[in-house]
Amino acid sequence: MRFISLAFFLTLSVNAPARADMLGWAILPENPVTGTVGTAVCPYEDPAGGNHNCLSLECQPGEPLTLAVSLAGFDAPDSVTLGLSIEGEDLWDLRLLRQSDGRYAKGMSGAQWADGLAALQAGAWGAVTFSTEAYLWHDHLPLNGSRDGIAAALDACWTARTDPALNPAQAAREDVRAWCADRLNRPATINDGFTREEDIDGDGRRDVIANYGAVNCGPIGGAWCGWAGCDLALHLARDDGYLQAFRGIAEGFRVVEDGVVIRRHISECGPDHAGVCAVRYRATDEGLVKAGTAEWPSDRD
Repeated sequence: MRFISLAFFLTLSVNAPARADMLGWAILPENPVTGTVGTAVCPYEDPAGGNHNCLSLECQPGEPLTLAVSLAGFDAPDSVTLGLSIEGEDLWDLRLLRQSDGRYAKGMSGAQWADGLAALQAGAWGAVTFSTEAYLWHDHLPLNGSRDGIAAALDACWTARTDPALNPAQAAREDVRAWCADRLNRPATINDGFTREEDIDGDGRRDVIANYGAVNCGPIGGAWCGWAGCDLALHLARDDGYLQAFRGIAEGFRVVEDGVVIRRHISECGPDHAGVCAVRYRATDEGLVKAGTAEWPSDRD
């Protein structure tokens, strides 16, 4: 079966300049049909033969950045592997899933994609590979216009940008929002109690606590909880920002004098331990130091 992505075809026909300009990256203003904005490039186009291989960085304005691929001229598989290299150096090897509009997509809103996007903007030449179990296509990837095109997409689309050392609460929100968008293509549902401020180390400054058990990806549970508990992050305030002093799985925690007691999986306390596994972490100038097992303050449950 041969297919052409209608949404992408309309994007190109309504917003794009003449085909000659599509040899490089084109800035796509908001599409009146799909509502998307971003930038696109077509390394290969054969309109007369009904074939094309195109990719875009796009979003609904203000929503997470997405990499979308549109292919035509061969049977449509459930997924496509996209390989990109810049000046001979491998950049990404990505598996993109087929979407309802016939294209293939993956979220790119997390901070881990920033260096790759910058490389696409700065590179002089590149190469691209599309592959499935039955199909392989490799060719030059034009990079002219990529700096301005990707800059326009980054301005229009949401990406995680906050430094956790400066604002850990905001960075934690961006982290889960990017994870849900990039991995599951769903919005993050952040419930009450996800982050709060409390003086953990007794220095009079408000530290930041992030409880990842308070997050879902839409109606789907998040990736931060399991049979041993949920992710917990403790950020201690310092003169120059914040220090992440703990990040790990916890069943609960209590702020106590000179530190914190964290309820952990029994494996943290050893095979001979009986009852609740509670571990005390003592506050120091360098952060939190494990100080051995402790009594769990059950009267505060």
